[in-house]
Amino acid sequence: MKKILILLFLTATFYNAIAQKTDVADTIVVGNIEKCCPGGFEAFNNYIAKYVRAPPDAYGGHKVGTTYISFVIEPDGNVSNVVTMLAAGYGMDEEAARVISASNHWLPVTIDDKPVRTLCRAAVEFFGDFPMHKMWVRAKAID
Repeated sequence: MKKILILLFLTATFYNAIAQKTDVADTIVVGNIEKCCPGGFEAFNNYIAKYVRAPPDAYGGHKVGTTYISFVIEPDGNVSNVVTMLAAGYGMDEEAARVISASNHWLPVTIDDKPVRTLCRAAVEFFGDFPMHKMWVRAKAID
C-alpha cells in the first residue's frame, strides 16, 4: 500500500512539472471573426462573397443552405484544421472550407503578449434566384 501511495505521489508531481513547462502557443482559446479577421466581420464577408463560388451540384439542383465551419488560427496567422460542423450538402461545405482554408493573415488571440492557437467558427450562406439564373454567397455572424 505504501508503494502505491508513493507511486501516485511521484506520478502527480511529475505530471505537474510537465504541465508547467507547456508553451503558451499550445493553448487553444475561442475567438470570433470580428476580432480575429483584419477589418472585422465586414472584411470577412467581403472575402467570402468574392471567393466562394456556387457549386455546380447546388446550382443545378436549385439548392440553397448554410454551412457552419470551425477552424484554428495558428499563432502565425495561418488557418488549419478546417472542419464542417453542420453540413448543407451539394458541394457547399467543401467550397466554404476551401475558401476559408486559403485565407491567411488572421489575428490570433494573445496571452501574455504571445499569440496562441485560436478556435473560430463561421457560417456561410448560399442563396439563389434560380429563375434569374443567379446564386450568391455571404457570411453569417454566429455568436
